Amino acid sequence: MRIAVFSDIHGNFDALKRVMSLAEKERADKIVFLGDIFQRKNQEVECLGYLKNSGVICVKGNCELYLDCGVQIDRDVENLRGYYDNMREKLTAEQRLFIHNLPLFYEIAENGRRIMFSHFLFKDKTAEYPYFQLSEMETGGFLSAVNSEEIRGYDLVAVGHAHKKFVVENVVGVSAAGIGEPSVLMIEIDEKVSFRYVK
Repeated sequence: MRIAVFSDIHGNFDALKRVMSLAEKERADKIVFLGDIFQRKNQEVECLGYLKNSGVICVKGNCELYLDCGVQIDRDVENLRGYYDNMREKLTAEQRLFIHNLPLFYEIAENGRRIMFSHFLFKDKTAEYPYFQLSEMETGGFLSAVNSEEIRGYDLVAVGHAHKKFVVENVVGVSAAGIGEPSVLMIEIDEKVSFRYVK
């Protein structure tokens, strides 16, 4: 099985079309988007409409949480309240429901291998803001999660949010497709799990 993974499109419709073209060129059996449709560029509605009707497996990023629940769930983004209030008004009830119903993560089991896809590692899945803060990549909280029994139980965990490529044990960072040169993470599952970045 070949899985194309991308993240953090941030309203860049041209970048979204580019990563979909890369996934098609790589003959992906599945395409997974790790969240963050909104912020930065101005084609969020086009990106949302495309993803909603594309068959791409989508999970909820922090931007979707802000739109769904409000920015008060993250003390660091109060300055974006006006943006999300305005964006909420632009969307139809059906589009808002689509965002509300997005799962926080997606799992696949294939050939005895387990892979999890999420916007970032979870500090507490039941919290309004469930992810680790990016600063915890430097302070040890993130590494502690990487070494947890739950995360070590997967062959691979693909995450976005940090806007950069990285590999820490079995956790692989997917860069921000909507910022800089669009790219995808291609995962192949056969006797083992392998991955590579494609741009």
